[in-house]
Amino acid sequence: MYKRQAKDDFFYHVAPPLLAAVQVASDLRMPLLVTGEPGTGKTELAKWIARWLANPKNLQNGAEPYRFDTKTTSSAKDLFYRYDTIRHFSKRETASNPLEFITFEAMGKAIIDAKKDAARQVVLVDEIDKAPRDFPNDVLFQFEKFAFRVDEATDFDFAAFADLEKHAKGRSFNRDKNGNICCAEGAEPPFLLLTSNSEKNLPDAFLRRCVYYHIAFPKDSSDQVLKEIVRRKTRASETYLQHLDDILHYFFENVRNRGLQKKPATAELIKWVDALSRPGHEVNWDKLKGENPDPLMKDRLRETMPVLLKNREDLEGFLNPYLQRVAGSNTIHLVHSTMTPPASSSLVIQSCARRTDP
Repeated sequence: MYKRQAKDDFFYHVAPPLLAAVQVASDLRMPLLVTGEPGTGKTELAKWIARWLANPKNLQNGAEPYRFDTKTTSSAKDLFYRYDTIRHFSKRETASNPLEFITFEAMGKAIIDAKKDAARQVVLVDEIDKAPRDFPNDVLFQFEKFAFRVDEATDFDFAAFADLEKHAKGRSFNRDKNGNICCAEGAEPPFLLLTSNSEKNLPDAFLRRCVYYHIAFPKDSSDQVLKEIVRRKTRASETYLQHLDDILHYFFENVRNRGLQKKPATAELIKWVDALSRPGHEVNWDKLKGENPDPLMKDRLRETMPVLLKNREDLEGFLNPYLQRVAGSNTIHLVHSTMTPPASSSLVIQSCARRTDP
């Protein structure tokens, strides 16, 4: 069963070591590089930092961070602005100033919006490890100086474009003596949060200029912080969350620690609890215990597995195992066997994915 609304509008747990890393990066004006498995809360951290910088005593309010989703084709320029070459070419007879065809992106907006006595801007560069190899090194100057150049425009273009601020949605520009767009004098530069899933290594020259932190996933079901996160984030009712210890025990013993190629993390766990508690489809964990587990509950549990398993081999690994009550225990354990288990104590887990032969 679902509860009507979440307990809090915003909740993010920041461990003391992570808070220390954020503070160091803020004080030194260095990018904070955060790694961790997908789904461990790296992206949500940007929202917390934006609220923390705006008002550490009230994390329920605050500006949203500027976000840049890195792609395999991203270039350094894409982080600051986009130039619409095709549209400029199509209007070359009526408009010649390239600034009319510039759209500012996350880092560019944050630099332009950085004003004296204003809340510090936060920029999230998500999954930077997806970018081409040269991308991190190409932004070293911009990350250190908090300034960038619009290569397609000259000083004359800037001087001639009277509607530049209107075009940039009311943003006023500051340019240094070299023609780079920069932060206003006396303004705090943007806070840079970079996330990585560690799909590939980042250049050493880039890493030397970052503060680093790794968000580790809990090792077992006893982790109290994980329990609190699930309680606050899931849509399940308080009544259903009385089963949370059983749910987490099953999650770690029978799913997370099975040697999967793609291990589910916090995000999948929260969605799985939502799936387990769907109105009309609730999995009653009390009925899965004992010598004769309820067949309907076994089927409902099986149906939720694709929420956790996102790899073909992992799904196929659930074709033959069965659930069996361990003697002297009231918890459900997953047991592998090449023999057919007794019908009274088994639950066959089958993949919900349909294979289609070519």
